[in-house]
Order: sequence, then C-alpha cells, then structure tokens
Amino acid sequence: MSGVLIIGDNERAAIAEAIRSALAKPMPWEKMRQLIVDDRDNPSNTLTLDERPDSGRIDALRREYPTYPVKLGSYVAAISFEEQPSGLFRHISISSANPGKAPNEHAVRMVLEAFGFSGYPPSRPYRVWVEHYEPGRVAINFVELEPS
Repeated sequence: MSGVLIIGDNERAAIAEAIRSALAKPMPWEKMRQLIVDDRDNPSNTLTLDERPDSGRIDALRREYPTYPVKLGSYVAAISFEEQPSGLFRHISISSANPGKAPNEHAVRMVLEAFGFSGYPPSRPYRVWVEHYEPGRVAINFVELEPS
C-alpha cells in the first residue's frame, strides 16, 4: 500500500487556501525557463536526480515563487501556477510520506479532482511525469493549461 489519502473538510479548506495563494504568485516564464529540463530530443516521463536543475537555484526561485503544500493523510500535494509561452499552467506535485512509494492511480485521480484539474487524464493540454526529488523519494507531477 502506498498510503492513506484523506480529503475531508479541513483538507478542502487548506486546498482552497493553497490554490488562492498559488494563483496570487505564479512563477513568471523568465524564471520558469531556468528550471525546465528540455527533453524534446529524447522525451521522457521521468526526471531523475541527475537531470534536476541545480537545487540551490530551485530553492532560490521557490523562496520567491513558492509551492503551497497540503498534507492529505500520508500524502502531500504541492500546488503552484506557472507562466509558460502557451499560457498559465496549474502544477501539482503529489508524493507519499513513505520512502520508496509513489501515489497510486486512484489517489492521484482524487487529488487532481480536489485541486481543480479538469479530470484524469486532464481534458486540456497537460504533461505528467515522475520526479525523483531526493534519494528514494518520488513525486507524480501534473501540469495543465488553465482555461483562458
């Protein structure tokens, strides 16, 4: 088992506040492009530790343009918004508190719904990938284009 997902009234209130906060401070494209790993020549759905941009640069940008984490039982979902050339994207990163575990498909579906994504899979332009963010720790990431 990868974890226990809890989305009750308290979590829904925390999600609403996280979305409001993230929308108020989206990461601008000129900053966002410093973090993007360009895999157009060799597309991948996995971002390894070796492929991640410099963690100091990530930390500095995240201090200025934070993600907003919400604890959902034994999962954590962190929301942010990012400006990209095609528009504003909603970005969520979902991880398990249990090292070596990743959220299962059912948990991901429920988290996406709770955070206002269009569905699973999303109906608007999107991308999904697995990110290794620390040794033995992974997160499922979704970005979806916001309606204009």
